Amino acid sequence: MTSGLTLRPYESSDAEALAAIYCKAVLHLGPRAYGVDQVAAWLSIAPDATTLHQLYTDGRHAIVAVNGANEPIGFGDLADTGHIRFVYVDPEHAGRGIGSALVATLLKHAREAGIPNVFSDASELARPVFEKAGFTCVSRQEHEIGGSRIHNFHMRIRVSRDIPSPSRSRDQG
Repeated sequence: MTSGLTLRPYESSDAEALAAIYCKAVLHLGPRAYGVDQVAAWLSIAPDATTLHQLYTDGRHAIVAVNGANEPIGFGDLADTGHIRFVYVDPEHAGRGIGSALVATLLKHAREAGIPNVFSDASELARPVFEKAGFTCVSRQEHEIGGSRIHNFHMRIRVSRDIPSPSRSRDQG
C-alpha cells in the first residue's frame, strides 16, 4: 500500500479532485478492459464536482484516500441501502491496495451500521478488488450508453456472514 495513505471522510473541498480522479481512472485504466467507444461512453456519464458533492452530502458514507499532503488519490462511498456507487483510484496510485483499503473500510462501516448486504456494479477492472474482499458476482450486466454497449458486474456480499468481525481472531474459530 502507498506510504502515508490516510482514509478520511469526504470534505466539500474534495469534489473537484474526485471528479478528476474518476475521469483519469476511466481514461487511463479503462482501455485495459474496454474498447475506445466504451471508454468514451463511460466518460460521457462521469459525475462533475457538483454532482459528487450533492451525492456525498446526501447522508451516504463517503471516504477519501489521501496521500501525506492530504491530496485525494482515491474515493468510495456506501449508501444506507448497502449500495457502493463509486470506488475509484487515481491511475498514478493504482495497484497499490488503495481500492482494497477503500472497500474494506466501506464494509467495516456497513458492519458497524448494521447493513446486512452490500452490493455494487463493478467494472471489469474493479471486479477483482471486490472479489478479493469476499464479494461474489451475481450477474454480468450489459448496458447501452450513448449507442455503445458496455458491461459491468453486479457484485454482492452478506456482511454479517462473510466478513469476520474484528473482535474475533481467526484462531478462535
